[in-house]
Amino acid sequence: MPYGKHESFHIREGWLSKGMAAIRHDPRALRSETAPIELGLGRNMVRALRFWLVATGLTQKSRSGQRLTPFGKLVWEHDPYLEDEGTLWLIHYHLACSRDNATAWYWFFNHFAYSVFDQEIFVEELGRWAISQSTRRAVAKRTLVRDFQVLVRTYLPSRRDRSPEDLMESPLAELRLLGMVERGRYCRLPADPDRIHSLILLFVLLQRHPDEPWPERQVGLTQVLQEPMSAGRVFNLGTTGLLAVLDRLAMRYPQWAVRLTRTAGLDRLTLPDVHPLQVLGRYYQDRGKRMWR
Repeated sequence: MPYGKHESFHIREGWLSKGMAAIRHDPRALRSETAPIELGLGRNMVRALRFWLVATGLTQKSRSGQRLTPFGKLVWEHDPYLEDEGTLWLIHYHLACSRDNATAWYWFFNHFAYSVFDQEIFVEELGRWAISQSTRRAVAKRTLVRDFQVLVRTYLPSRRDRSPEDLMESPLAELRLLGMVERGRYCRLPADPDRIHSLILLFVLLQRHPDEPWPERQVGLTQVLQEPMSAGRVFNLGTTGLLAVLDRLAMRYPQWAVRLTRTAGLDRLTLPDVHPLQVLGRYYQDRGKRMWR
């Protein structure tokens, strides 16, 4: 489980698009000696960009360097400049599930119990969890502090009193999943159900985690709300918000409706028999027609 691989740089506006374009032209582009000049980034920034492309699920490592994933290919084909909010929700989903690349992000959205926190609480709890997950020595505190600082910059909208350099905001700040209670104290915010397209939610529901669809068509409602890498965890959604989006799904896409049933005292969701990538293809197809929800 890696920590601190972002070179202390959060995702900057335009970075992911620039990285996908380079890799599509040459899988070794981000490992080239000339990459900093060609991309207009410092060497550390290029290393950070390589990390973020993998952590967000847009690319994967290959023998020749990096290549677009099936998800990355869809994004490049339909929304290469990440102008669609649905794409940002999908990127967030992949990042929040990136246990083996962006471990602190995975932990924060799937295991961290505090709704209001500061750096001290974050670092203490992450350090304790890291030890529980591994027999190796504890992660250096300074590394966990950097993860905290970069995660906050990934999701917190910029403040006006920051320097021009810091105002290079992360595109994921647009999702408003993190807020500031007061200086130095932050809060996790639930996703606004009205801002999540029903097909985006369906895509997440169909996956046990990225690249692994559920093996069965039925899944417990509690699992969907509480299991790591579930819609409830990564979007911080409760039952009411989840069901509101599913109601929209049934109205707009009745062939892919998710049915809620109660069996033996347990609430279960019956998922449609459709591949997750087919759902995303339809989302981007309808996006082109300016359809929404």
